Amino acid sequence: MTVPLWQSALVKTRSGWTEVTVGASRITVSRDHPVAVVQSPGAEDVVASWPDLDVGLRAVSTTVLGAPTGAWVFYRPCESGDGPPPCATAAAVHIDVDGTVTRSTQVAAERLCGATRHGLWLTSDGLPDPDDEAGWRSEQHAIVIGPEGIARAVTIDRRVVLVADDGTAIRLILYRGAPVARRDGHGGASYSHPYLTVRLPAALPDVIRVADLEAEQLEEDQFMDVLRGSVPRILDVLPGEPEVRWNLVSLSSEEKAAAIRSVVSEFAELTSYWRGEDGRSLPLSPGLGDPLIEVVDDWPRTRVEVSFTHPRYPEGRLRRTLRVFDGAGRAQPALYASVHLMEDLDAGGLPDVGEARDGILDI
Repeated sequence: MTVPLWQSALVKTRSGWTEVTVGASRITVSRDHPVAVVQSPGAEDVVASWPDLDVGLRAVSTTVLGAPTGAWVFYRPCESGDGPPPCATAAAVHIDVDGTVTRSTQVAAERLCGATRHGLWLTSDGLPDPDDEAGWRSEQHAIVIGPEGIARAVTIDRRVVLVADDGTAIRLILYRGAPVARRDGHGGASYSHPYLTVRLPAALPDVIRVADLEAEQLEEDQFMDVLRGSVPRILDVLPGEPEVRWNLVSLSSEEKAAAIRSVVSEFAELTSYWRGEDGRSLPLSPGLGDPLIEVVDDWPRTRVEVSFTHPRYPEGRLRRTLRVFDGAGRAQPALYASVHLMEDLDAGGLPDVGEARDGILDI
């Protein structure tokens, strides 16, 4: 599923902590582990955790958002070229200022739109073709999961960009129509989106029609201001970090083997990744040769080590290591891992060769 460009500003996979402010309280959520710390004036810190939350058997990306009711943590199965397994579904957790945790599992929608006092807003349908004006003006169905864990359906008569709630006003930002194309004269084009915004009432209706509400046009710079105000504070570390880890999932031998094969296959053709105009095979990166793929250690610590010779380090071998499973033992896809490796090699931002050990430089 395609993730909207604006959502890339919301932290999903970066390690560390995310802090949201709810009134006078701060809720700091780990993006790696199932734990949050609630800090309120005049009260002891409260540690909330959910190590047994069912998020399926595939590793998940994590997005943290704040709302007037508390903090939201949204878990979405990582994308994989193998397609979604039957057991991979999204899940959400709400943490109140008193540390109460409410769970929502088996969430069908995966496109995150934001959070308000009404709850966490999600949709499941993608965006129309840029030239489909009627599609951009068609209605969209959303699921709003309330802080108490009850989901309700809401229909909007335009495509949703995001929702935002600063505690005083609830804003719903919509696409005004199809994106506006700017042609470059060489067959290419760039697109900008026209937006409009409406204020939502505290009592959320089942059907939202722009004509029934006061709507305003929103320019790109105004939209970016709203977006920046929706992004929580990012922390690399948290003093006194609580030690809470995910419970291990149960994987069969076949599922473990399939996860390993999936990662290994991503690097199966390093020396013949591209095909030139003359029909010859070319390596993933110019000069890459003699690849070796090794599977090391047992579940859940299994990793795939890919090493090879390359002009960036002619004295030895470069090595890229990937974990096959996450901390809970869930399969961790390596989608586009070979392309990411190529980009790193081509960019040249590799560690200093002085960090090599026994002729191996880990990158």
